[in-house]
Amino acid sequence: RRFDAVLAAPPAPRAAAIASFLGLRIGGDGFVLRIQALSGLAAARTIVPLPGAAPAMLGLAGIRGLVVPVFSLSALMGYGSQPPRWFALCAGQGGDTIAFSFSDFDGYMEALVSDVRADDSIEPREPREHRSARRPSSNRELVREVVRARGELRGVIDLSLLVKAAYETVPAAGLMKER
Repeated sequence: RRFDAVLAAPPAPRAAAIASFLGLRIGGDGFVLRIQALSGLAAARTIVPLPGAAPAMLGLAGIRGLVVPVFSLSALMGYGSQPPRWFALCAGQGGDTIAFSFSDFDGYMEALVSDVRADDSIEPREPREHRSARRPSSNRELVREVVRARGELRGVIDLSLLVKAAYETVPAAGLMKER
């Protein structure tokens, strides 16, 4: 009879699609990176600076047996320099691993996929003099979506655009030359 009752019961509702994020702060502002776009997270290690490198390129670090270029996430986002405490690892152009350093890690976060929305505030209609000092204009190019996570609206940093911005800081004949 219990078997029949199970079959007679309506099907259980499907679990809602969940998006997973790595939460972080830059200049006090909350952001997230999509976990599926990352290849790892590591505590910051010694970074060997490169002479003449752009301010956003901090240098090279040994991570998981690889020599990896490290870029400052805060500098690429327009916030200036912050001390590196964490490395978010992802694939760069050509598949090589690159790292983005940041200071403040807020942890793992989840949200319903339906709660990830286009960021309407990225429209370039807002005059420069009216932009918030807490949200540098370069965010507009790297944050295309927002999500409410842990009760706070956070910008979703587009890693593909971030990688592109990182490569643009390096001269064509430099370290990151495509093969």
